[in-house]
Amino acid sequence: MTTGGIDPAVQHRLDRLAAIGQALAAHPGGLALLALGSLGPDVARADAYSDLDFFAIAEPWAVAELRDDLGWLAAVCPIVFGFANTPDGSKILFEDGLFAEFAVFCPEQLPHIRFEPGRIVWARPGLDVAQFTPLRPAEKTDPDWAILEALTCLLIGLGRFRRGEVLAAHRMIQGHALDLTLLARQALAPSPDQPAMPVEAWQRLDPFNPARRIEAVAPDRISWLRAACAGYGQSDHAAQAILTELGQLGPLPPALVAAIEALL
Repeated sequence: MTTGGIDPAVQHRLDRLAAIGQALAAHPGGLALLALGSLGPDVARADAYSDLDFFAIAEPWAVAELRDDLGWLAAVCPIVFGFANTPDGSKILFEDGLFAEFAVFCPEQLPHIRFEPGRIVWARPGLDVAQFTPLRPAEKTDPDWAILEALTCLLIGLGRFRRGEVLAAHRMIQGHALDLTLLARQALAPSPDQPAMPVEAWQRLDPFNPARRIEAVAPDRISWLRAACAGYGQSDHAAQAILTELGQLGPLPPALVAAIEALL
């Protein structure tokens, strides 16, 4: 596969996926290869650091064989490391440095799996590829829930911080509370009363991980991110930055805010 204007490193990844698709095609039980993530439908997001994320779709009788015997993948490029990280698939490192994460499913399993739409790299001729459209996309975040949950994480985290549980506080405040704040901001972004951030930009965020691509989507928020990710031992300062941000998203419960501020 060769496409003009694509970075060679990205092209290398696209070519690898195409070769994996052909390897799957050579297996009598192979049905389709579905590319996910940055090498999925929106290839423009891919770069030299993109991993290969894909689903191999197979006949029910072939799923276990393709999942457990990686010979069909090693035939494309030698595998120098691999381990089964889920019951359905593995993470592998190819000899040339490309890293891949994949799972093997039969079509009947897909309706029960939550995933974002993928790109069909290869499908057996005549196969109805419409069945590979996810029926369980990422759930929409209720911004009110996310804001309140973030506030309670700040309160719990600050209590741990004052107790001397510095690492636990770091994870609660600069991890959970921050993620929830990003989710709330993402859910509220289309509102005209929110800080200017194009709706289409927010839609580029990963619905399963709000930290992904945030710097590219919201470059004007980087200074705030520095404050919200203040570092180990600085969770009180991070909590203040996150609390201020949450206050911009709408009215906050005064009693809960007062309890948080008492620990700052």
